Formats: sequence, C-alpha cells, structure tokens
Amino acid sequence: MKPVVASVPYLNAKPLIYQLTKDPTITLAFDVPSKLPAMVDAGKAAVAMASSFDAIRTPGRKVVDGVSISTLNQVESVRLFSKVPFQNIKTLALDQSSLTSNHLAQILLAEVYGIRPKTQKAKPEIRDMLLECDACVLIGDKGLTSDYDDAHIMDMGSAWRELTGLPFVWALWIGGPQLSGELASKLRQAKEWGGSHLDEVIPWAAAETGIDLQTCSNYLRHTMSFDLSKKHLEGLQSYANYLRKHGFVANPEPIALT
Repeated sequence: MKPVVASVPYLNAKPLIYQLTKDPTITLAFDVPSKLPAMVDAGKAAVAMASSFDAIRTPGRKVVDGVSISTLNQVESVRLFSKVPFQNIKTLALDQSSLTSNHLAQILLAEVYGIRPKTQKAKPEIRDMLLECDACVLIGDKGLTSDYDDAHIMDMGSAWRELTGLPFVWALWIGGPQLSGELASKLRQAKEWGGSHLDEVIPWAAAETGIDLQTCSNYLRHTMSFDLSKKHLEGLQSYANYLRKHGFVANPEPIALT
C-alpha cells in the first residue's frame, strides 16, 4: 500500500509538495492544520505537514529533519485583525483551522500587551469573526488575502521576531510509526527540488490557490523559509517554553528528528 502524505492546502506548502504530486509511489491528501494530526494518529497518513504545536505537545512524534514551514521575520499569512487597539482587546476569535497560530496569538498578546482576552473558535471568515469579537486570528490563504477597513493588523511572524529575535516554525512534517527513513528522505528531496525550481512551482501554485502570480512569487521567494536549521530549532524551543509558561502545555516534548 502506498504511504499517504497529508498536507495543508495552502500556498505556503506548495514548494514542498509540487514534486510529490508527480510521484506515483505516494498518495497525497489535504486538510486544514487542526485536522492533520488525527490522520497520523488514526494511521490514515504516514506523515503530515502538521502544526508545530502538535509536535511539542504529543509524545512519540517523529519530525522530518531539515524541512519546515517557517519564517525568519514577517509571515503575511498569519495575522491578527482587531477593531480596537491591541491593548484593548477583550474578546478574540480563533481560526478553527489552526493550532499553532491560535496559541501564538495569545502568547504575543500576553507578553507584549499584558492582556488575556476571552477566546472562542470560529470559522475563518473575517467579517463574521469581527462581528462577534474585538479581534480575530486568520491563517493560510485567508490570512494572506483577507482585509478589514480600519483594522489594527498584527503580522504574527514579525511580532514573534521582535519578541525573541528568532525564526518561527509554523509547521513540520510529523509522523508516527509509519514514517520510514526512505519517506523522510523523499520529503527532503522534494523540498530541495521545489526550492530550486520556483519558476515552475509559482505559476502552478497561483493556479491552484487562485492567488495572483505576483503575490505568490513575493511570498514564496522572500517571505517563507523551508529549512529546519539550528536557529529554527531555537525558535521552536522558545515557542515550547512560552507554551509552558502560559499553561498551554505542561511538559513540552523533545523534538525527535528523523
């Protein structure tokens, strides 16, 4: 049976999966970040491009070395929109598609502004979210393309960089027992190929997402990082430390690279 490789459907994963779409030895599946860990847990996927939060909270996760969806500074596609100045936020709508970003938003608001707003999960529709709450978190392609008149907007990648001076790791290839060394190697090769063939990947990604070509090009060439270097791992550890500090994870799991 061919291994199932599950990914987010967003623009930020396209360089990692483009070559995989042409590989007859695997099956690709897609879902939002909050649902991908369950596919691994149920044995429905050998590996998933899943939330870094999941890797930190869940015992026994394997993480493919050398690959991530990360940013060194701004992220553009993970943003907090607010009708009021950030320090006045009382209620926060969280994107039900997300795990990592929802927790990061609460960390940033606590650390930078000293506030802990009441939260509720919601479908990722900015106008509905801001009808119910003072502020909202949006991720992925909707995070990249949504707008709201007169909103205060926090780019959460930039805010993290200002707080820590480190990259932020949004997602990783995460697997369980079905994740073999051979498959991990194939995922690293796909990442290297995608990164060196962006002229081919970007038009395909624009067609797949419906996002204009220039936005896709700027985002994939200049915003996103797909590495998992020592600095990336320092950023991941810092995120784990803040999760523990704010009570989201009692005992962060060490990252087991494969």
